[in-house]
Amino acid sequence: MTVNPAGGAKPVPWGKKYRTPLMNAAFWLFWLTFPLAYYGGVRNNDLYVQSSLVLFCAACIIPLVTKK
Repeated sequence: MTVNPAGGAKPVPWGKKYRTPLMNAAFWLFWLTFPLAYYGGVRNNDLYVQSSLVLFCAACIIPLVTKK
């Protein structure tokens, strides 16, 4: 935990400190999964489909970890 930059001694949790970059990462991971799933289905490539599922799960877990 880091110290609040507003001058208080109350520590700021890491989830609140890095909330914006982590939510942006979750947003882009979420949208990256759709082309991967599509190309995996069209080309019958299990690696694309499985990687899209893993990225989708990561995109869903990030907001849970960084909740307010």
